[in-house]
Amino acid sequence: MKNPFTAVNHEKSQAKNESRSVKSRRRWNFDFRLFVGVTLIVASLISAYVISKSTSKMITVWSATTDLAPGEMIEESDVVITRVALVNKAEFYLDGASPIIGSFVLRPIRASELVPAFALSEIPISNFHKVPISLPSLRIPHSVSNGSIVDVYGVLRSSTASLGQAPNQNPTKKLLTGVSVDAMNMDANKLGGETGLTLLVPTSEVYGFISSFSDYEFILVKSE
Repeated sequence: MKNPFTAVNHEKSQAKNESRSVKSRRRWNFDFRLFVGVTLIVASLISAYVISKSTSKMITVWSATTDLAPGEMIEESDVVITRVALVNKAEFYLDGASPIIGSFVLRPIRASELVPAFALSEIPISNFHKVPISLPSLRIPHSVSNGSIVDVYGVLRSSTASLGQAPNQNPTKKLLTGVSVDAMNMDANKLGGETGLTLLVPTSEVYGFISSFSDYEFILVKSE
């Protein structure tokens, strides 16, 4: 026969153990939630620190809004101030606080490219004149755009050759070497007409180039 006191003590002991187990689980659950909360706070603080350090490296520089050719003078619509993160070599680019409108381009600058300090000059590198020409789209490489460097070849017009006006002329002649495309007008091309271009031609070559208009048809050649 079981002792009633022993049974009661056993039940009390079992109840105490279950109570301790419940409290332990509650305490473990509470500690886990606390750990997760603290972790999230620490992670957010680290993220804020990293972002603040990254933002501190942001600087303002000039970038081109369009392709710019050597010899071209920078106009207000040609550039825009851009905020970028430059960890290294920031000194090679022009600060947005530095005025560059009216400067002259020394080397080709592509659209959206950051403007390097060595790519501009306060004085023109040479005397250029803007010379307009027009020619069919098939005589212009697809990659040619504002700021492109091209060679201009001339093919003797058939009327000139047939009339014997220039018997000693080579039917093909290189008229200009390494000139810049200052601007292109594609509107007429869309209507089936010729494409208008403005070339930056050195002063010493302007007269000879314009004199070739009556005898030659032009073809642009671009080196990749």
